[in-house]
Amino acid sequence: MSLTWDGDAPSVGEYLELRRLAGLSRRAPAAAARGLENSLHIVTARARGRLVGLGRLVGDGGCFAQVVDIATDPEFRGQGVATEVLTRLLDWADAELPATAQITLIADPGAFDLYRRAGFEIRTGMIRTQA
Repeated sequence: MSLTWDGDAPSVGEYLELRRLAGLSRRAPAAAARGLENSLHIVTARARGRLVGLGRLVGDGGCFAQVVDIATDPEFRGQGVATEVLTRLLDWADAELPATAQITLIADPGAFDLYRRAGFEIRTGMIRTQA
């Protein structure tokens, strides 16, 4: 099936549904709306108009950016959707962010290979999450 790609933010409902399908944590609709609105860049993949892949860059636009929300509908896993989403996000970052910008992400161990192939390396760190 042919996918269409764009940089438009999905609706809050689409975003929350894809996160659910992809097994990502729940977000409140108001928080999701604010997060989508404040993204540096968004990449979406659609099949027949339905959101099947997503990724976002968030950050300050100068020194720091973080890859978040890499999500693929389970029906489309194994077809390179996440790889293409990540590639498009990083291509945008290379073109639009200063060369000295640090791009980070937090990944589940099952996704390490995807991010290693894109040039990321594992480092130790800490995270604080809200309830």
